[in-house]
Amino acid sequence: MSKNSKFPSHDTPWGGAAVKARASSEVSAYLKQVYALLASSLLVAVAAGYVGMTLPFAREHPIILLVMMFAAMFLAFKVQNAATLFLFTALSGLSLGPVIAHYVGAGLSGVVGQAAFLTGAVFTGLSVYSLTTKRDLSMMSGMLFAGLIVVVVGGLINLFVQSTALSFAMSAVGSVIFAGYILYETQELKDNPWAVAPSVAALSMYLNVVNLFTSLLRLLGILGGDE
Repeated sequence: MSKNSKFPSHDTPWGGAAVKARASSEVSAYLKQVYALLASSLLVAVAAGYVGMTLPFAREHPIILLVMMFAAMFLAFKVQNAATLFLFTALSGLSLGPVIAHYVGAGLSGVVGQAAFLTGAVFTGLSVYSLTTKRDLSMMSGMLFAGLIVVVVGGLINLFVQSTALSFAMSAVGSVIFAGYILYETQELKDNPWAVAPSVAALSMYLNVVNLFTSLLRLLGILGGDE
């Protein structure tokens, strides 16, 4: 650094500290936006789910609702803002409404509460660990993707065989896979802030949370005698 320079270079202790502080500030600002959008998305989904519990359309036309969800998700990835994110999460909540109503109608409302509590606890614990650990979690990517393929294929097979044992196994594997994605993607958000728009990051994390919730719900439902 020249004597006339007003700013520290990056290779001085002062300069290095300034760079680290600026980088930490950028990460913090990014994560705040992502998690604010995620929290809002979950609130939208819960409200929509409550409506979906008694909405005839959600119960009678699940295929149409599924197509609408995929279209909204595609839109959310193309038009990256809060409005498209909330559109998708609202439709997602509507689709979950009849599922929740099924458990409540079967006298398993406690199972829904347990699944929601466990999802929140797992998400919080894994997020804190991922944000604070020095371990590189990037090696999980390939294993998680392979596990996701297993869950998808197993779920498709179970549409035809209707096996409680297979459903339990896929739910257990799904719980582990989506918990793993929470770990992996949280570290990615911390290490690569602004690599993707906050709304896209929130959408991806929302999918992890909702899939973890539904996996735990099926597990607890089976254990509770729903199937």
